[in-house]
Amino acid sequence: MKRKEPEDRKKSARSCFSKSESAAATVIIAVLLLALAFTMIAVVKLEYVPDWKNDAERDHMYNTLDEMAGVKTSIDILSRLTELNNSSNYNISVTVPVDMGGGQIPFLEPSKSDGKLSVNTERCAMTIVPNRPALKIEPDNFTIECGGITCYSENRQYPNQIFRYENGALILANDKSSVMRQQPVLIIEKNETNESNCTIRIHAVQLLGKRDSTSSNTVIPLQLTGYKTEPVYDSDDDKNTGRSINAFNMTISTRYPDAWITYLKETAQDQGLNGTDYTVQYLRGSGHVRFSFLPNGNKTLERLCVNKTIIGVELGSGDSFDYNHIPGLIEKVKKLHYFNTVSSTEVNLSYLKDYSSSSGVDFSTESTGEILSTYSSSSYYSHNLNGNPLNLTFGFNNSTKLEPNSPSSITLIMIYQPTFKNPSYQSMTIAGKVLPTMTGNSQNTWYLYNQTTNISSISGPSNLTFNLKINSENKDRAINIDYLAVYLS
Repeated sequence: MKRKEPEDRKKSARSCFSKSESAAATVIIAVLLLALAFTMIAVVKLEYVPDWKNDAERDHMYNTLDEMAGVKTSIDILSRLTELNNSSNYNISVTVPVDMGGGQIPFLEPSKSDGKLSVNTERCAMTIVPNRPALKIEPDNFTIECGGITCYSENRQYPNQIFRYENGALILANDKSSVMRQQPVLIIEKNETNESNCTIRIHAVQLLGKRDSTSSNTVIPLQLTGYKTEPVYDSDDDKNTGRSINAFNMTISTRYPDAWITYLKETAQDQGLNGTDYTVQYLRGSGHVRFSFLPNGNKTLERLCVNKTIIGVELGSGDSFDYNHIPGLIEKVKKLHYFNTVSSTEVNLSYLKDYSSSSGVDFSTESTGEILSTYSSSSYYSHNLNGNPLNLTFGFNNSTKLEPNSPSSITLIMIYQPTFKNPSYQSMTIAGKVLPTMTGNSQNTWYLYNQTTNISSISGPSNLTFNLKINSENKDRAINIDYLAVYLS
C-alpha cells in the first residue's frame, strides 16, 4: 500500500524551490545590471571622456594664459612704480599665483594634468648697436640679458602649449610656431613739426633670479620684486660730442623668432615706416631676430632712448631668497663697489659692471675657478697675451664713498674666460694682501672667481687697489674679463 505524503510538506518543498528561483533571478539581474553599468561607463570613457578631457584641458590653457597675462601686468605695474619712485630705498613685491594643474573631470577623470614653471632657464637678450656715421671705428654696443618666465603644459589630450614672458612680451607657442599675445614697450614717435623725423623709445625688462623650475599640478606662487628703472642709452647725450647716430640695429636672442618678427614688422608698419626705413631679419645661423633702422630711408632717426627695469623673480613665497645669487640684488642688501680707475686706457670699465644674470651664476660659495657651463656674454674686456703680459691695477679715486669706510674684510668677484688651455696665471693682490690665483684652465670656458680675505684698515679709497698679473704667450691667445666687483664688510 502506497504511503501518502503530507500536503504541508509538499507546499514547503514548492515554497523553497520558488525562493531559490527568485534568489537566482535576483542575482542574475544584479549581475546583468552591473555588467550594463560597467559597459556604459566603459563606453562613456572610451567615446566621450577623451573629448571632455580635451575640452577641460583647453579651458585650463585659457586660464593659464590669463594667469601669465597677470604676471605681465604685475611686472608692468612694478616697472611703472619703480620708474616713479626710483630714489626710494624700499622695494615693492607682489606674489602672483600660477595654477599648474587642470583638465580634471569629476568622478570620471578626476586627476589633473601637470605643468612646469621655469625662471631664467631659457636665454633672452637684447643687443643694441648704434650707427655713428661720423666715426669710422667699430661701433659701440650694449647687451641686456633679459631672462624670462616660461610655463610648459603637460596635457594628456589637448596639444601642449608654451606660455613665455620675456623682455616685456607675452608669447604663446608650440613646437612649430609662436605668436605674441601681449606686446613689449617699443614706441616710435613722429616729430610734431617734421613728420619725417622720429624718436624710438625701447623699454627693456631684465629679470634677475637664479635658474629654477618646478613641476606640479597645484598652484605655484611666483614672487616678483621691483628694484629699479634706469637709463641705458640716450642718443641725445652724444649730440654735442660729434658721436650722433643716424641708425641702429637691435638683435633679440630668443627661442621664439616668429612672434618677434611679426611684432616688429607690424609695429614699424603701424607707425608709418616703409621698406626703405627698416628691415627685420631672421638670422638663421643663430636663430636670432634683428631689427635695423636704416640710415638712408624716408624717416630720419632723431633720437634713440633705451631704458630698462630690473625685476627680481623667484619661485615660491620668497622667504628663502638668497641674494648672493644675483649681483644686481646684492646691491640692495650688500653694497657692491666697482673700480673706477685702472692702469690701462685700453680697459673700458663700463664693460665690467654688468654680467649675464639669466645664466644662473651662484655667488654664495667661494671659488677660484667655478665653471659656468651656461654662461655667455657679448661685451667684455679682452686682453691679447701674445708677447704682451697682463699687468693691471684697478682702484678707486679719493672721492669714492666706500661702505663701510673701515672694512675688515673684502670679497673679490670676477667672471673670466681664457681662450686657450692652461693659462699661466701669475699673481693677484688686493689692498696689499695676496689672493689665491685663478684656476680656470679650459679653452673658451667662463669661470667664476669669488674669494674673501681679511685686510688691515685702509686710510682712503685710493689705497684699496687690486693687481692682476698673467704671463704672456707666444701666439694669439687672450684672457677675457666680463665682471669685476668687490664687497666690503
